[in-house]
Amino acid sequence: MGLPIQKAPTYNCELPLTGLKVKFRPFLVKEQNHLLIIKESQGEEDVFGAIAEMIKSVTNGEIDATKLPMADLEYLFINIRARSVGESIEIPYICRHQGCGHVHKSTLDLLSLDIDDVDIEEQIQISDNLIVEMRPPIAKDAIKWAGLNEAELIKPLMRTCMVRLYDDEEIYDMNDHRDSEIDEFIESLSLEQFEKIGNFFTSLPQLQHNEKWTCENCGGENNVVLKGLQNFF
Repeated sequence: MGLPIQKAPTYNCELPLTGLKVKFRPFLVKEQNHLLIIKESQGEEDVFGAIAEMIKSVTNGEIDATKLPMADLEYLFINIRARSVGESIEIPYICRHQGCGHVHKSTLDLLSLDIDDVDIEEQIQISDNLIVEMRPPIAKDAIKWAGLNEAELIKPLMRTCMVRLYDDEEIYDMNDHRDSEIDEFIESLSLEQFEKIGNFFTSLPQLQHNEKWTCENCGGENNVVLKGLQNFF
């Protein structure tokens, strides 16, 4: 007689940006070990790839994580991680006040994490007669651009996330235009117009946690913001 194989429970969550309702199971021992190995020994691209594969597995192949906006991917991963290995994690923080270096430990409830302000203005008026329609970058984009600095990132980021242009006479679908044409449009923007489009990216919601504490050693006040999936493993 074969050994009894455990059947995992299922959970549901609604993604904050897309509103997509997702059913998932906790990840298994073999999947957790794979993630830990990747996190410790490989780069950011490998971590994203491993998480995408894990999400595909625990959603029965129904969710392609690489096509999710980053905030949705982070939110889903945190929910899966919380249901798989525990709803709370202990995070060590180092006091930066006057070079103290004391370690402060705090317990974080993962299910308390949320995405603030998901009302994204995707149509940006950059002149009296020109509107740029944008979309949030998806995880596939972030994986592709991992390692680029801000100067290298901005042009491919804008090019990829521009959906359409509207003027008084026409609608221009960016899928109908070559990258070189889109780059030429970007380079023709005034600094003010460029900044308006750039503000779209800086205002995108993201999963983060703000930790404030008073150091038990030196009495200094500390404030740390955690962002990114690797902070919540």
